[in-house]
Amino acid sequence: MNQPMKTIAIDTSLSTGSVAAIDGDRIAVRSLPTAGEHARLLAAAIEAVAAELGWRPAAAELVAVVRGPGSFTGLRVGVTTAKALCWASGSRLVGVSSCEVIARGTATALGRHDSPVTVAYDAGRGEVFAALVMPDEDSPSGWRTEAGTLVAAQEWLAGMAPGSIVTGPGLALLTDARADRPDLVVAPPTTWMPASADLGHIALLRAAAGETDDPAALVPDYIRPSYADEKR
Repeated sequence: MNQPMKTIAIDTSLSTGSVAAIDGDRIAVRSLPTAGEHARLLAAAIEAVAAELGWRPAAAELVAVVRGPGSFTGLRVGVTTAKALCWASGSRLVGVSSCEVIARGTATALGRHDSPVTVAYDAGRGEVFAALVMPDEDSPSGWRTEAGTLVAAQEWLAGMAPGSIVTGPGLALLTDARADRPDLVVAPPTTWMPASADLGHIALLRAAAGETDDPAALVPDYIRPSYADEKR
């Protein structure tokens, strides 16, 4: 990257979230801790992180957003806000999988940047959505997310190979089951959720490699279809 880009990073994919502003080595972060309040709190949080670094959101050159997987409402709020900010500021847009964001944070916490990471989400109905994130030297960010699958939570954990690194918010469903698998590498709970600072750094790497998204075309990546879509 030839020069730093003023970056806003937005994660509203789950019940809690966060936003970050990045400008070179300077980072400002605000959490969105209250479930269901993303729409009300997001704009003010974006204003606050940008102001902490001395600029306005309209000065952003890059907007990063978690495109999914995640909740319907949360993803819609985040993706819609990111698009609006890009259209208003003329900035570039990068949508990033939350699996990749969590895998990056997990690898950093464990010091295991060369190992695959499996990320699990609570998909409801006793299931998890699980995706394998692989180290990839050909990817600008160093990671590649494989297609995820829906599977019964207990079945997923029981089927993991010994020594596998597991992380993600879906692990909160499996407290007792995790005790039966001491052969797994369970990431610290602090890494189970996406971190907006990691999101921003991934987006910066992808943008520097020319990998950006068309705001008109970016759509959320939901864990499963809505009940209405499933019925259809």
